[in-house]
Amino acid sequence: MPWFWIWVVLAAALYIGEMLTVTFFMLPFAVGATVAAISAALAAPVWLQWLLFVLVSVLALVLLRPVARRVTKNQPERSGVDRLLGMTGHIIEGNAPSGEARARVDREIWNVTVEDDAQLAVGQHVKVIRVDGTHLVVRPVS
Repeated sequence: MPWFWIWVVLAAALYIGEMLTVTFFMLPFAVGATVAAISAALAAPVWLQWLLFVLVSVLALVLLRPVARRVTKNQPERSGVDRLLGMTGHIIEGNAPSGEARARVDREIWNVTVEDDAQLAVGQHVKVIRVDGTHLVVRPVS
């Protein structure tokens, strides 16, 4: 009977882990551990318990992947400076000789560098392409 309790504890830990992460990754293994626990309660040999655990886990993983993709198709929101990627702003201070300017993007003022060394005019709209240290690399919006 010790294998029954091993499977029960494993299944419980995996179910709890799935509830905390909501990724649909631990759920198939929790289902497999549940089936293995049931087989252990029915006095199945250990090799059969492991076989059932693996087979049911793989089957559940294959069946739950489409559900997980549908549920999690939206990308997580970006945070920090990554949230600025793709945003537009406008130049508030002109082009310096080094090709740098200052722009307001999402209520914040940033030092910006132009991607293709184009001249920027005050008030011109720009799109954030990437972050380079403390500078935003931008492209003029036409």
